Amino acid sequence: MAQDDQDLELDVEEGGAEGGKDSKKMIIIIAAAVLLLGGGAAAFFLMGDDSAPVEEETASDEVVEEKAPAIYVGVPNAITANLPGAKKSRTVQIKLSFLVRSTEAKDNVKLHMPQLKNDVLMLLSQKSADELKTPEGFEKLKEETLITVQESLTKMVDDPTVEQVLFVSFVLQ
Repeated sequence: MAQDDQDLELDVEEGGAEGGKDSKKMIIIIAAAVLLLGGGAAAFFLMGDDSAPVEEETASDEVVEEKAPAIYVGVPNAITANLPGAKKSRTVQIKLSFLVRSTEAKDNVKLHMPQLKNDVLMLLSQKSADELKTPEGFEKLKEETLITVQESLTKMVDDPTVEQVLFVSFVLQ
């Protein structure tokens, strides 16, 4: 009988352990189901949000005009000028290119190139070597050159046509 009691105890313990395993399995299954449902819901909402910005971007792209391809018009010869300096005079040599966006603008720039070179040379003659030594002075010259060229073209063809002035080479001796 003592033997039977021990067997009963073992059976009860084993049954309890299996019951614990079943409840653990159920908890894992329920947790997995909740995670899957939550993940599915999150994916649904995130996919819904992704489509809205795409429509907004498309709408903003329609408003922005596409620029025509860049056309570079090189100034045939370098522009050279003597510049006064605090200690001594220096010489500057600049090779330029102009960025335009149409063949008509390219033709206008080529047609009026002598006048544009003259205007840039006049602008350079007003500068000093000390101004152009600094990066700020260099950038200022570049901006002023663009303004000068655009003003000249506006007077001659009623259109500034040049979008940017590029200094291909800049030598200050």
